[in-house]
Amino acid sequence: MFDSDVGQIVSSVFGYASIACWFVVLMPQIHLNYKRKSCEGVSLTFYLMWSLGDAFNLAGACLENMIPTAIILPLYYIMTDTVVLAQFYRYRGNRPIGSDGEQQALLNADTEQGDDTEPNAKSHTWKWTTLATVLALGSAAVAAYVYASNLVLDYGHLRKAVAQLCGFLSAAVYLGAYFPQLLENYRSKSCEGLSVAMFVLVILANITYCLSILTYQRPTYDYLQKYAAWLLGAAGTIWLELAVLWQFYIYRGNRRC
Repeated sequence: MFDSDVGQIVSSVFGYASIACWFVVLMPQIHLNYKRKSCEGVSLTFYLMWSLGDAFNLAGACLENMIPTAIILPLYYIMTDTVVLAQFYRYRGNRPIGSDGEQQALLNADTEQGDDTEPNAKSHTWKWTTLATVLALGSAAVAAYVYASNLVLDYGHLRKAVAQLCGFLSAAVYLGAYFPQLLENYRSKSCEGLSVAMFVLVILANITYCLSILTYQRPTYDYLQKYAAWLLGAAGTIWLELAVLWQFYIYRGNRRC
């Protein structure tokens, strides 16, 4: 077992490794979306739920006065989530550019001319998307301000209860977020449009994040209880991320219909 000083050093190494993974985790997906000029194949619900989970994550971490890594990461998650959501808006309705790019462009033109109801449906969807994004960013801003100004609840059990509630809500939303993407892949029998590198990096980031918590100090019952929700949210999703990688394997080479 590590002593206190060594444990904190090792925790910092794992923590910064996790930050490094999360810093670039969405870059492959962002680049792929930009290259294809489309977000087709990527579940919007997945990213909306991920953003909401990040907001709960940050709020709970601030209220619990957790280690710096546990606060810095969700704040950065929210910023990168916003980039992907902006791509959903920018490329809404676009078919991906690829080997059949000219055909897809014609399909886009036909769709724009022939479907009068689609713009209204997309407009309605994006109203909810914008609202969810604003709520997530607003929650992040409030949590960060509360933490920075030391205005967190100072009512002992109430503060701890609210923090743990946010943590477990975050874990529940993270776990639920993967199912829309898994279902999207299953229905189309394809993972086209998704970046496999992103999911590999997410797995590495979650593993190193958990290790940064577990090595920070001797894992006593109280310490593990404090971080249980965050460990559940990180470690619990790894098997779902592996399920997506399995879909990449079984659907390899399939084009999305």
